[in-house]
Amino acid sequence: MKITPIFSFVIYLCLLTGRPACAQVANSTTCFTNFVNIGGRHLEMASFGHGTPTVIVEAGLSEPAVESGSWKTVVDEVAKTTRICIYDRAGLGKSDAVTNASRTSLDFVKDLHNLLVNAKVPPPYILVGHSGGGFTVRLYGSQYPGELAGVVLVDATMPNQWFKFLALMPPESPQEQENIRKTRDAFKQRAGPQSFHYLPERLDFNASSAEVNAAGDLGNKPLIVISHSRDWRVFPKLPKDVSDKIGQSWNEGQNDLCRLSSNSTHETAIMAGHLVQREDPQLVINAILKVVDATKK
Repeated sequence: MKITPIFSFVIYLCLLTGRPACAQVANSTTCFTNFVNIGGRHLEMASFGHGTPTVIVEAGLSEPAVESGSWKTVVDEVAKTTRICIYDRAGLGKSDAVTNASRTSLDFVKDLHNLLVNAKVPPPYILVGHSGGGFTVRLYGSQYPGELAGVVLVDATMPNQWFKFLALMPPESPQEQENIRKTRDAFKQRAGPQSFHYLPERLDFNASSAEVNAAGDLGNKPLIVISHSRDWRVFPKLPKDVSDKIGQSWNEGQNDLCRLSSNSTHETAIMAGHLVQREDPQLVINAILKVVDATKK
C-alpha cells in the first residue's frame, strides 16, 4: 500500500516531537496514537474523536491502516460523531513483527481484544471490516458477542472463495492464454496450504475460513454489507466470460454475508472498486453512521 510523502512526513514528525501524527492529519478531530503492549508485543493504534459506541476499523490484508491514509476521509468524518480507532496488525507498519510461521484470523481476534482491553477502549464496538478484515470482524462477534454493537463489512472476503474461483476457471490447456495460466496459479497458491504466508501477517487462509464457517451469525445486530460496483471486474485481464463468472460468484458471496444478521442492509457502490473506502468514502461513512444511529434506538 502506497504511503503518500506528506503522510510519511507527519508520522516522522510525530516520532521526533512526541506529538500524535493523527492530530496533524485529521484536521480538528481529537486524536492520540499509542503503542499498546498486548502481552510482550506492541501494536500501534490511533484513536480519533469522542463518543460511544466506538468504531473499530479492521483493514484488509497487508494494509498498515495507521500509515496508509486509506481511511483518512472516513476517519475524519466519523470522528465528528463518535470515537473511531484504527490500528496496525502484527507485522504491519510500526507494530511488532510476526514471529509465528503462520497465524489464523482467530489470532488476529485475540490480538485485537488484548489491544482494546490494554488501551482501555471500552465496548460496545461497531466493527468495520474491509476485505480480509471481514474475517476478523465476524470472528470477534462470535468470540465476544457482548462487546459487539454492530458491523459494517466493506467488500469483505468470503470463506473458501479461492476454491470457488478456481473451480470457475477453464480446464488447463497448453494453448491457453498466459493471463489464464497466471491467474489459475495464483488461485491455487491462495487456496493451498501456504495461502497468504508470504504476507507480513502470515495468514493461513484455509484454517481461517474454517474458523469463520464455524462462527455462526450475528443474530439481530445491525449489519451493513458494502460491495464494489457491479461494473468493476475483480480480475479484468481474464476473458470476459470467465471474469463475469467470478464476478457473479463474488456477488453471491456478498448476498450470503447479508444473511449473517436478521437486521442487515446491502449497499452497492456505483463506481468504486475493491478499495471502497478510498474511492467512495462517503458510502462507507454513511453506512457507519447508520449503524451508530441504529445502536442508539
